[in-house]
Amino acid sequence: MLDIELIKETISKQHEGDERQLSVIFSEQSRVIVEAPAGYGKTTTMISRIAYLFASGKIPNPKRILGLTFSVNAALKVKREISEKLPILMNAKNNPTLVSEKATVTNYHGFCKSVLKKYGYLLTDTLRKDINVFKAIGDNEISRYSEISSQISAAEQREINKIEEQIKAGVSPKIDDICSYNDLIAKHLLPMGYITHNAVILFTLELYDKCPEVRYFYHNYYPLIIVDEFQDTNSIAWELLKYLISEKTQLLFLGDPLQRIYGFIGALPNIMDIATEEYQMAHVTLNQNYRFRNNKEMLKLDANIRFNAQNEFKSKILTDIAELSAFWGKTQEDEAKQVVDKMQGLLSDNVNTKIAILCRGRNQNSAVIENELASRDIKYFYGMFTDEDRDYVSFHIKCQEIFISKYGKSKSITKKSLISFTESVKKVYESYQNKTISSLIALLEALVEKVAVDYAGLSQEEKYTLLMDIFENRQLKQAMEYVDANVIITTIHGAKGLEWEYVFLPDIERWIFPSFYTCKDCSNKFSNPQDYRCALPDIISADTMNALLDELSVFYVGVTRARKQVYVSASGIRYNNDGAKSSVFSCLVNINGIKLVDANKTDL
Repeated sequence: MLDIELIKETISKQHEGDERQLSVIFSEQSRVIVEAPAGYGKTTTMISRIAYLFASGKIPNPKRILGLTFSVNAALKVKREISEKLPILMNAKNNPTLVSEKATVTNYHGFCKSVLKKYGYLLTDTLRKDINVFKAIGDNEISRYSEISSQISAAEQREINKIEEQIKAGVSPKIDDICSYNDLIAKHLLPMGYITHNAVILFTLELYDKCPEVRYFYHNYYPLIIVDEFQDTNSIAWELLKYLISEKTQLLFLGDPLQRIYGFIGALPNIMDIATEEYQMAHVTLNQNYRFRNNKEMLKLDANIRFNAQNEFKSKILTDIAELSAFWGKTQEDEAKQVVDKMQGLLSDNVNTKIAILCRGRNQNSAVIENELASRDIKYFYGMFTDEDRDYVSFHIKCQEIFISKYGKSKSITKKSLISFTESVKKVYESYQNKTISSLIALLEALVEKVAVDYAGLSQEEKYTLLMDIFENRQLKQAMEYVDANVIITTIHGAKGLEWEYVFLPDIERWIFPSFYTCKDCSNKFSNPQDYRCALPDIISADTMNALLDELSVFYVGVTRARKQVYVSASGIRYNNDGAKSSVFSCLVNINGIKLVDANKTDL
């Protein structure tokens, strides 16, 4: 029998009396949505809420909770945290099966595959086959496979593309269009052993629509649904959630609107507001930053960026100014030299220091920093690839193909077999001479070592699903946290969910960050400020404001990857396809509440 008062006392001590967190944990509301910035205690709040609901009988045995996340890596982190902390909170330290009995934690695709594995045959006989043995590809990759594309007419390809375009635009496809899309996938792709990423979710939507008894089973099986990183929810994930929610379903959604940086691939704007209204959810905003609580400047920087986002840069009231360390170079090469000088200083102080250089994107300017690192023989991990890079995509597809061939039936995943799997992949690429492939092999090696050793406690099925989901969803980049490297250079998008002690954000310049398309309607786009920095114009159109807030979100994610300190840099000369151009510091570092200082705390 669980002692509810003892559990409440344990939880209250752990949360140090944080009133906002405790209001979420002990809320009598069955539906709560939590706005939780990075470092504000989101995960511990979520786990304590789960413990309290179980302890108070609001989730009776043998019911389970369903935890959903946007990414595979996020799901794994949440599951690991729950595994470590839930038994302690529930005074069940000697019950290793507690988590597996109480919780299903996965990403959207992983959940849908588990549903289709059981009930997909109700839609088509082809889905009687284990869903995990299909090779998952993107809609836009169909043309790369001649055996598929030769069987699909131009009209059918347009129908497939229409769904992809709607999802990216944040539009929920109609059920008739979903069924038509699924028919094409079942007709042309499934018999050849392929499935699209979207189809994994879209087949599940069709199943829930046509087979209400299946939907009702899941309503009863999961009385509590938790969604982490809720701000990244796209239109079809939102439709899936709505199918899963009944009148009695308890809800806990957690996210941060300012970290919605996947709008370009369909993350819905204002989804937290939409969910709050549609499901009458109690809304709580966590307000204590624990990551930076002993770091005054980072604490102010975090608060002031968020304040600008919430007030659309309009308020001039901010008086507690955050100092942001910056480097200004006369040229791109000068900027790179100053950045690397500082990095070398940090490494000389502590050889184990972890540093990330996070770029807005891969371009000639980031290449200058790489050249500077190489010229000083500073070893670094190269992570400057995007989800769309051909090598990045093809490597995941090849890993998936070899993985299915090796484990498709047995699913007996041991350290020895994982090493053998890795060697098989390396053999395919032994003649390749490019740094993207070399980095991906290093990521694969780091990942399988982590699975074989640190995640040895996962079941065979869980290991199989984890690795398959990573290959299918192109998420090897998230294994960067396992790479043994003091210096990593990657993109801000690639770094989401990861952390380092020190972060450098180079090229924080007008027309680079914000992008040219954000700046193009700005009245300051051609100005030549005397103080080397651009300023926000007094009047901004609604479209430009939305684009600028999106850019601020990316900037904020970059800033909050640092545990100790973040540095920004810019130069008077930037490079683009037309050659060298004059440049100035971005308006993003000239917003209310931010003061640029150099390494010696001298005003820039």
